[in-house]
Amino acid sequence: MKIKTKLLLLISLTALLIGFATNVLWGIGLPLGAVLFGLFLIFKLLEKETAKFDEEQHLRLELAGRDSLAIPTPKTADRSSNHRIIPARVRVSA
Repeated sequence: MKIKTKLLLLISLTALLIGFATNVLWGIGLPLGAVLFGLFLIFKLLEKETAKFDEEQHLRLELAGRDSLAIPTPKTADRSSNHRIIPARVRVSA
């Protein structure tokens, strides 16, 4: 379990125990404990899915960085080749 999940479980169980143990705080402890326990269950269910999603995104970023081509600029373009960089506004007539 991750830290957030453990913290939610700890706080929810503490709030539930306070709600059951005292007559004064039962109106606050029980609902708060139930809500936080629900959040704990949601976090626990989605924990593996978020880890898988993060791994997929990291893999996609690595592939995109590796497969992307460098865009030639006038400074980095090879001057000896027949390729010329033509600005978009200039029309070339035949």
